[in-house]
Amino acid sequence: MSSLHLLRSELSVNPKTLLWLTIVSATSTTLVLAVVNIAAEQAQAGGAGLRLALLFVVATALYAAAQTAVTRICATEVEGLVDRLRGDVVEAIRHSDMQSLDAIGQAKSFAALTRDCQTVSRCVPMLAVGAQDAVTLLFVSVYVAWLSLAAFGAVTVFLVLAVWLHWRRMAELRQETRQAETAEMELFDGLRGMLHGQKEIRLNERRGQDVIGDLARISRRTKTAKTAIKQRWAREFAAIQLAFYLLVGVMVFVVPMVTTTFHTEAIQATTAAMFMIGPIGTVVQAVPIIGDAEHALTGLYALKDSLRGGRKVESTTLAPMAPPQEIVLSQLSYRYPDDKGDYGFSVGPLNARFRAGEITFITGGNGSGKSTFLRLLVGLIPASGGTLSVDGEIVTENRMQSYRDTISAVFADYHLFRRLYGIPPEAWQAAKPLLVRLGLDTKVRIEDATFSTLALSAGQRKRLALVVADMENKPVLILDEWAADQDPHFRRLFYEEILPAYRAQGKIVICVTHDDRWFGVADRILAMRDGTFVEEGTG
Repeated sequence: MSSLHLLRSELSVNPKTLLWLTIVSATSTTLVLAVVNIAAEQAQAGGAGLRLALLFVVATALYAAAQTAVTRICATEVEGLVDRLRGDVVEAIRHSDMQSLDAIGQAKSFAALTRDCQTVSRCVPMLAVGAQDAVTLLFVSVYVAWLSLAAFGAVTVFLVLAVWLHWRRMAELRQETRQAETAEMELFDGLRGMLHGQKEIRLNERRGQDVIGDLARISRRTKTAKTAIKQRWAREFAAIQLAFYLLVGVMVFVVPMVTTTFHTEAIQATTAAMFMIGPIGTVVQAVPIIGDAEHALTGLYALKDSLRGGRKVESTTLAPMAPPQEIVLSQLSYRYPDDKGDYGFSVGPLNARFRAGEITFITGGNGSGKSTFLRLLVGLIPASGGTLSVDGEIVTENRMQSYRDTISAVFADYHLFRRLYGIPPEAWQAAKPLLVRLGLDTKVRIEDATFSTLALSAGQRKRLALVVADMENKPVLILDEWAADQDPHFRRLFYEEILPAYRAQGKIVICVTHDDRWFGVADRILAMRDGTFVEEGTG
């Protein structure tokens, strides 16, 4: 229950307010029940008085007001809490370094922001309503005990047995539900693989038949599991309704057999039992939800703590850094931890110098460390050793974001946002000439800070990413295998016209490339092997 206690501490409303509203709701419900019983008894004697009618109206009005207030407060507080937790996690992700994010995994972060937040939003209000109805049950039970101790004993024993049996059945049902969800996720993974692997499927008829057969098998297993769960839920619902009827039957047929005075309170006690049906159903349904809410909250708080425990950017409000004229790496290194916590592949020590108005090409085979070098260069992962300096000043952690704000990059695994985040409106018009040069003016338009479409080929998307980097107009430009997806025309345009134009603007240009035909364009070439620069030359 640690997460639920933490949840209570984060609520902005005073818990005593909810407690008093709950007591008012329970008291008014019990008062309505008592008034109904007294009025029914008086009706047999000739008619209920106006005073009871007014008392009934007041009690129902109190109940409606208290119930509405509790529901409104719970909805406001829970959705506010979910919004704060989601915002905290998103902000922690934005500020966390790539090493922490890689260790946590995208799937866990995405699940916390979607599934866990939805679970909290759905379950916590039900827990509040369940707690309210539990208090109502307590008050009504006291009223039943006042009417007849024998009826109270019968109701208590019956409720304990019913809740215990329901708890056991729900534990089995939750286990079956998790198994069905696993089967459903396997089906989704298979469908995703079929959509992404269309080329491979079309090239092998037997593979296509096997894929369809496997999906059909998983789909049948999912259907069987989901059908069994729905049938179990139907039986459980019928069992709960049957339990309510049995409770009334106990009050009418069993209790009179063990006491000789119950007949005078039989109608009142039976009516009270009927009043208890609704709260009992709510409490029975709320009890299993406690585990779901606790699990979701634990996942959210654990993710937030994990992200905050990693190294992160301290502040984005520091004074902006002047355009770098020289970036120097001195013995810069990084060591990857393996699954056991030991260190695996390492990059460095790296020594290099990048100057304004120069183009540097980075070459090297797969696995030579180029991607890690770029991550170190832009400060996406914390260096294990060495320093990164700009114009003679070491870039410390609290200045890292200011340094990153001087860099535009198109990585090999870039993501292209459809909306132009962080780009001023005046840059949109300036982008039109480059859109024309890159052959994109007939494919995509910029409308209200948004690209009209991203349904483009790989090469076109890469060219559009360069347009975004150009609109940012930062003094450092990093391009990772940009020309790999381009046809000969745009590849030649890139090396012979676009890169020299950026050099003429005084930018620091760093390109990862294997196009040795255009090595002459570079002012400096650095070759990587086994995580270090092994050769330096000029174009």
